[in-house]
Amino acid sequence: MKEILCAALLGMTTIATAQQEKELKLWYRQPAGSRWENALPVGNGRLGAMVYGNVELENIQLNEGTVWSGSPNRNDYPEMLSALPEARRLIFEGKQAEAQKYLEQTVKFSQASGQMFEPVGSLRLAFDGQRVTARAGAGR
Repeated sequence: MKEILCAALLGMTTIATAQQEKELKLWYRQPAGSRWENALPVGNGRLGAMVYGNVELENIQLNEGTVWSGSPNRNDYPEMLSALPEARRLIFEGKQAEAQKYLEQTVKFSQASGQMFEPVGSLRLAFDGQRVTARAGAGR
């Protein structure tokens, strides 16, 4: 009887703590600076932004899914389907360079293979009087 009571109390405690709302936040030691690779990507797949987290002058690069380089084109290559089994075999055997060479010779890429998303614009926010002092050895 005691075991059943203990198990029930443990179960109720677990359920109660699992449903508590927890504060979620990201915390970085220093701003991203001007490096795109250090910025935080946010978005929903159609709208997006890169947030740099700079305190004095924030830069947020904005993006929207229909803004990209080039013109409409087809990125599918019908000959890839027949070349895929051999390329996979080479890759699984650890012969990545041979697989790359095989695909370059077998599949003729007649068009550009994809386009790049282009930024819609940059939102710059200035916060006068705010400053971050750099700490030695601090990383993102």
